[in-house]
Amino acid sequence: MMRQWFESLSNRDQIALVILGAALGLWVFVQLIFVELDGRRERLKGGNQALAQQLMRVDLKVEQLAALRAGGSGRQVNLTRTLSQASEANGLAVKRLQPNSRGEVQIRFEGVAFDSLLQFLEQIEGVTGLAVLDASISSAGQNGGVNATLRIAGS
Repeated sequence: MMRQWFESLSNRDQIALVILGAALGLWVFVQLIFVELDGRRERLKGGNQALAQQLMRVDLKVEQLAALRAGGSGRQVNLTRTLSQASEANGLAVKRLQPNSRGEVQIRFEGVAFDSLLQFLEQIEGVTGLAVLDASISSAGQNGGVNATLRIAGS
């Protein structure tokens, strides 16, 4: 029935219908493949970041438990390990991580996103309870990019 209807149309109408069908098929393909998959990719990225933050919290709790089992009365946290994990979870490349004799750690970032640095700071102060003693933040010369030097101590 459809074939008879299609064949009853003029050649010009048949060509126009075929082109319209191909354009509609291409549009559906682009919508399903590219747009939908890109949205899924962003959702997966967000999920991975949330899982990395949860993993950091679990690692911190395990560290605290191990310190308590070892007889430590206070909260003893491996600062360098905690800072490395937090920076990794937020996608920040550490340029320098240097402990000092007072039990503090100096950490340096270069050309990192300011938003990621703020998430890192929230994570180390809010979640792990570490204290930022000194912070020096300057523009890295690119949109949203900063250089930062932080001095951090356990609380």
